Amino acid sequence: MKSGWIVGLGLALSTPAFAGGASFIDGVWVGKGTFQMGDKVHSCGEIKMKFVGSETSYQVHEAHMVCDELGKQTFTEIDKFTVDKDGTITFIEGTATNLKPNTKVGAVKGNSLVTLNPIDDVKIDDIKIRLDGEVLIYDQIASAPGQTPDYSLVAIMTKEPPAKQATGDKK
Repeated sequence: MKSGWIVGLGLALSTPAFAGGASFIDGVWVGKGTFQMGDKVHSCGEIKMKFVGSETSYQVHEAHMVCDELGKQTFTEIDKFTVDKDGTITFIEGTATNLKPNTKVGAVKGNSLVTLNPIDDVKIDDIKIRLDGEVLIYDQIASAPGQTPDYSLVAIMTKEPPAKQATGDKK
């Protein structure tokens, strides 16, 4: 009986911890970045993204960016995912996707989240989100393997203070 408890404790200690799931991305994030579409690359002086994250789920709520030559671009699609105890990310539903519900698309490990969402039979929407200290790095590439991406975005952001989120203050 004692040896079973020791083996169980050893397994628990050696299993990767996914406590927190996607809670590290919860909030409104603001910063700057670069957006590529086709053969053009644009500097984006303002990027804002809202995520809802918890131990068991995350949602992409909305985003906007203001980029040279493009002006303000607003994205209001909402995508919902679950996060299993082992870190597996499963798509639940979305407003602008062809993904089928219950499709496993990625994983969370520590403060890093990666998804590979099929766009169609060939193209993939490859998203990586990583929190390093106070900085959230968002990297997205939509393309067919080996092809120039349809679009890509790299954003470096920090969390917007809750007071600004509540008032919508842009200062």
